[in-house]
Amino acid sequence: MALQPLSILRYMSNTDHSISVEKEYSRRLNGDSTFKTNLFPVLTDKMSRRKESLPIFFIEERRLVILSNDINNNSRKIDQLSMRLPGIAKNSYIQSLLTDEIQYSNEIEGVKTDRKEIGTIVDDLQNNSNPSQRRLVSTVKKYLDILNEPVIKIRNFSDLRKIYDSLTEGEIPEDKLPDGEYFRNSPVRIGTQTETVHTPPVDEKKIKEKMYSLIEFMNNEDIPPIEKSLVTHFMFENTHPFNDGNGRMGRYLLSQYLSKKIDSFTALSISGAIHENRAKYYKIFKEADKYENGAELTFFIVEMMKLIIEGQKSVLENMNDLLGALNEYKAQLKSRLSIEDESDTEFKVLFIFAESKLFSIDSSLGIKDTDLINMLYSEDRKKYKKIQTKRIIQKYEDKGMLKKISGKPLQHEIVL
Repeated sequence: MALQPLSILRYMSNTDHSISVEKEYSRRLNGDSTFKTNLFPVLTDKMSRRKESLPIFFIEERRLVILSNDINNNSRKIDQLSMRLPGIAKNSYIQSLLTDEIQYSNEIEGVKTDRKEIGTIVDDLQNNSNPSQRRLVSTVKKYLDILNEPVIKIRNFSDLRKIYDSLTEGEIPEDKLPDGEYFRNSPVRIGTQTETVHTPPVDEKKIKEKMYSLIEFMNNEDIPPIEKSLVTHFMFENTHPFNDGNGRMGRYLLSQYLSKKIDSFTALSISGAIHENRAKYYKIFKEADKYENGAELTFFIVEMMKLIIEGQKSVLENMNDLLGALNEYKAQLKSRLSIEDESDTEFKVLFIFAESKLFSIDSSLGIKDTDLINMLYSEDRKKYKKIQTKRIIQKYEDKGMLKKISGKPLQHEIVL
């Protein structure tokens, strides 16, 4: 029989007196396959009383092992598919995922953002240009760190606060900025106008106690990495250390960690999967917050692993679809040019435009002529002379296969 949440066993024990919830709790907490932590979350009992006496634990049961293997197997498939993507296509697809991750993470919190707006900032920063706007720039920079920097090390409160400030700069209203030394120093409630879903620690002193233990846990290399990331995600959200931006910060930390332990594509698909399953996401947090479940996170981890897999499936499906479409573009180009040689200079130029069109978020964010010319010139200065590439672009604009969509900077889009 599959493991049941302790709250369900409590309900069953009302009619089946052979069930001892206390014995089962003790058995689980002290089992050979149990990871017991020094994290004490704020839990709420059925009388709406706050409890902080139970340590988080989880059982490395069969389901967790299977789901963890599925995540790692999907990651290998993603890596294999990504290696089949040409350079422009791969970079554009990663930028698209990154843009979606930021947009969905914001929308989960009720913060409306425009996909093209985010994509434009990503494009500007990737090309070392100064974004024309300031909103969201800090957020995009932190997400680019997921791709460009080694795993972050969080050793103290200051490290956490620096990440928070960088991620949310310009995005948090003045009256909701942290009012303590590092965190908030005033009580908050989570819920609707009529219902309180969760009441986290009331002041910075209590928050520091929780976060000190969490930082210690985050640096424990003896915990399985996926499980550790998900326990961290729960404890961070349960503590709610800031007045605003906790959800965005928590999902960023999850993405940053998984990008180093699994892969960047998986890491940048998490908020999309959560966005598609928001009701489920909130429900599993609500269940884990129940005192009657004894701070056991086995079931929380199982459901979160399923969400990670949902994101991975979406990535794999998108990659396969895009590779199929790219192969169709390739066949069309060969037919139009009456060639078979993919090293043909004109084919190479036009195929880059095809990659850009297929994988870019918006036409305006596709490859610019100058970038294409410089990229090919760097690849082979003799074969791809700059003047020659410019002539090819002009030739196929005259033929109607390339359409000029911008003059400053000069940019063309393929028409097939």
